[in-house]
Amino acid sequence: MMGLTGDPGHALSGRGCPASRQNGPSACLIMDHIDHNYRTLKQLLHCSVDVPNVPAMNRIEFVARVKNQFDELPGQIRVAAGFVLDNPQEVALLSMREQARRAGVPPATMTRFAQHLGLSGYDEVRAIHADAIRETPEAYGGRAKNLVQRHREVGVAGVAAEMVSQVAGHIADLGASSRVEQMVAAAQEMVKARRIYCLGHRSSFPVAFQFNYLLSFFDDRSVLLNVTGGTGHPGLLDAGPGDVLLVICYSPAARHVVETAAFARRHGVRIVAITDSEANPIGRLAHRTLLCSSRSPSFFDTISPAFAVCETLVALIAGLHPGDVPAAVARAEEKLWDLGVWWRPEEPLPPSEPVSGNGANGRGGVPN
Repeated sequence: MMGLTGDPGHALSGRGCPASRQNGPSACLIMDHIDHNYRTLKQLLHCSVDVPNVPAMNRIEFVARVKNQFDELPGQIRVAAGFVLDNPQEVALLSMREQARRAGVPPATMTRFAQHLGLSGYDEVRAIHADAIRETPEAYGGRAKNLVQRHREVGVAGVAAEMVSQVAGHIADLGASSRVEQMVAAAQEMVKARRIYCLGHRSSFPVAFQFNYLLSFFDDRSVLLNVTGGTGHPGLLDAGPGDVLLVICYSPAARHVVETAAFARRHGVRIVAITDSEANPIGRLAHRTLLCSSRSPSFFDTISPAFAVCETLVALIAGLHPGDVPAAVARAEEKLWDLGVWWRPEEPLPPSEPVSGNGANGRGGVPN
């Protein structure tokens, strides 16, 4: 079908086509119609088509890119980057000129910042943040309503199966090569550190406690930070360059955890964060972020994946540690048995039979 010009439309043209000589004028009209359709299609394929302005990346990817390039950004562009990282709501809602005014830079700097990241302009930055606001996780109250509704829809066993399935999926995601690489890199930093501080608040505290407890079997550099008694974190007073702070924190971030991480960073401490987002305050403060999902079908976030990350880190540190880890673990285990921390298998169980009588003193009635 190709003509000598290489254009299939030439061969399809009714002008001078062999069909006119064989089948008469009607064949030529048909060929002209085909030729017209072909040329119309060709024009459509080469014309510009208006498509929706879809952000090239999500907020998490955006923050990660900014953090990776932050130290190399020119002065004014770095100021703009800092404003964008610290004010995600304003970026989505305010005009570029107003954002530039608040950041203290010319509006053109905001555009140059976006282009430095490979974006076409600042409108893409605003679109990324607007999408993030629309995707903000539902509050606990709304999630509790959804949980009750799921009980009605799938029953108790169904909810249990969904819980286990989602948590198992989060833990399986930790095996992705990119996440394993980040955990290995974090473990290598910790092996070289002078001290390793561990920080978690509320539901995240048990994860920090577990990391500190396991590491203490073979390494005495770990310091568990606790605010019991309102004393702040006196253990951090001597923190500085060469130290690492492991922070476990999910969205919404606990205020004192954010303030403590910022304090540590100001004093030269490397921040390793276990969190659910590069874009939350802890993710933005961290030098290294170990992402693990926390969403569950229930109204609360699951910390099971964070436990898995911490236990993996301890296993990696044990393998990279320059000391005699097996000997240290054996000594710690022996001392814990000696302290009576664990119940020995040969020991008889304590009395467990119900106490006779109705009173607290076993005699019935009110004690004297």
